[in-house]
Amino acid sequence: MSRYDVQGRHELEDRIRETVRPERGEIPMFVYSDPGVYELEIERIFGRTWQFVGHLSEIPNPGSFVTRTMGEESVIVGRGDDTIVRVFLNACRHRGMRLACEDFGEVNMWRCPYHGFTYGSKGDFLGTLMGAPFERVAYPEGLDRDALHLVEARTEIYKGLIFATWAKDTPPLEDFLGDARWYLDLIVGRAEMEVVGFPERWVLPSNWRLPSENFASDAYHTATAHSFLTRLDLVKGVDFGRDGYHVDPGGGHGLGVGVHFDEESYFPSELADEYRDNLDAGQFETLSRLKNMHGNIFPNFTFLIPNFIEVEGRRVSGAMLRIWQPAGPNKTQVWSWHLVERNAPEWWKKLGRRMYTQTFSSSGMFDQDDTENFEMQTRSSDAALYRREEFVLHYAMGLDAPPLEPGEFPGPGDVYDGKFSESAARTYYRVWRDQLLEDAR
Repeated sequence: MSRYDVQGRHELEDRIRETVRPERGEIPMFVYSDPGVYELEIERIFGRTWQFVGHLSEIPNPGSFVTRTMGEESVIVGRGDDTIVRVFLNACRHRGMRLACEDFGEVNMWRCPYHGFTYGSKGDFLGTLMGAPFERVAYPEGLDRDALHLVEARTEIYKGLIFATWAKDTPPLEDFLGDARWYLDLIVGRAEMEVVGFPERWVLPSNWRLPSENFASDAYHTATAHSFLTRLDLVKGVDFGRDGYHVDPGGGHGLGVGVHFDEESYFPSELADEYRDNLDAGQFETLSRLKNMHGNIFPNFTFLIPNFIEVEGRRVSGAMLRIWQPAGPNKTQVWSWHLVERNAPEWWKKLGRRMYTQTFSSSGMFDQDDTENFEMQTRSSDAALYRREEFVLHYAMGLDAPPLEPGEFPGPGDVYDGKFSESAARTYYRVWRDQLLEDAR
């Protein structure tokens, strides 16, 4: 049941309008834990925007599928005989029971475990009701198969990334991604990529937005939260997260590009030709200087190339994709994928998997630091709900700093010299606020 009646929702919308002021670097703390805010997010953001649901390499064959979540709704992501990927609400049209109760599989059809209604999982019959037990007896008048087709989301793919949305009038995916595509290519478009194994999942007692905005904008925390890297002699100093560029590509997306000043690329020389074939000159130059990259596609899809660390005499990193799936105002289900070049040398795959596990898996060193911060922030927000006066957070880093001039950096968007800025976070909250208030009176 909603916490708010109609009047209460209008008052909440007014409160958001009056207190969420990203143009001044001011975000009130109540927005992280308020149940009414969460209801608006599920309806007006996750009910309408593009959401990442998987990678093509996870469903390689006709009939293969994975189950994922859009907002709070379970969906089936499946590939047909025609190689087209479709996304369906994971609910039988008879009584709403989940059709696919497995995380993944490869089947000829989906059969509801409640009453046995069966739906095609391949070709022209993908999502179509194929039949029901004792159909001639139970339904002598027949079943309207078109009316009972699975509910289908709109689906588009970018460089192997599968996105879906329930909205029919949302702009095309490439328009939604905008200038962020140039940077996404550095992680998913530089070569033929594949997911290693299966995504990890765990539950985090945090609002979903805190980690999302962290990856969009916050390189500043690395010197404090991840200072162990220096103590373990894995980096030269605590300022390892500063060198590079903060990028505000618009649309609520954001990222940071960390660079090194060595002569040679940190990526495998064996893949240089493939990188060059897939990237433009500016992208290839940027990749050759890259030592880390973090980013978030609005609202909750994170990508990461962790800081390169020397292991067994080689510099290595383990690329990651992640979604922060909302499961309540202060509860998030984390999905995390390790991504690697399909044609990479074995040493890069082996050590990359090791670095992913040690740094940004469910038990990774970085995640242990970050998730404790997200949990404590959420607890503070819970307490702030009961304060009479607003507890306003400070998002003003780099507020008056101008971006680089065109030509000073090869990538698009507003690009700032040095990664210490909150420009992308301010844009994130501007987009978030505007979408939350889109249907307001």
